[in-house]
Amino acid sequence: MKLFRSLVRLLAVIAGAIVGLGLFLVAVLAFVVFLLVRLLTGRKPDLQFRVNKNPWAGRKEPAGEVVDVEAREVRDPADAAPLPLRAPDRR
Repeated sequence: MKLFRSLVRLLAVIAGAIVGLGLFLVAVLAFVVFLLVRLLTGRKPDLQFRVNKNPWAGRKEPAGEVVDVEAREVRDPADAAPLPLRAPDRR
């Protein structure tokens, strides 16, 4: 019985190694294909991962209302004068 258990355990280890090696080879092949496609199309490969630089830092609450526009007065359209017509600028 001990021999049978050892053989099953050895078979499981070998099967796991084969599956792991196969997945690794598929990942390497996909990476090589990705790089070749990017090089042949002339695009720079974007291999930068967007990861939080400091995962231990807590998230900050918003500081309040943030306005990033220049405020200006909106006039009533009935009071506005018509825009002058002029030729378009040539570049």
